[in-house]
Amino acid sequence: MNKIKININNPNRSKRNKPANKEAWYIYKVEYLLAAAFFKCAGGVGLCILNYLLWKRSMNGIDWVSLPNNHFQTEFKIPRQRKAEAVYKLERDNLIVCERQRGKPTLIKLEQRKITP
Repeated sequence: MNKIKININNPNRSKRNKPANKEAWYIYKVEYLLAAAFFKCAGGVGLCILNYLLWKRSMNGIDWVSLPNNHFQTEFKIPRQRKAEAVYKLERDNLIVCERQRGKPTLIKLEQRKITP
């Protein structure tokens, strides 16, 4: 059996060949020094809290947010005790502002100051 060579024009149709749209990246919008300050203060839990706060602010425009236990447990495997410790550490270092009331979840928001090196 003879094979006939057929040249088929097959351009690369992969999504990886086009340049990246950096405006669509979520982490691209995070200030590096702010993320580094949260990570240094409370570790990976602090960074997850920062991402959640920025996500809620960008989606709903809400400043005061409560941190739901089930979201952090299912998405990041962070128990409520580690989350509470991280909130106390972040409040101690003046990275967030907390509003605590008896019988209600703790409401937190980002401190409005700029992080300078």
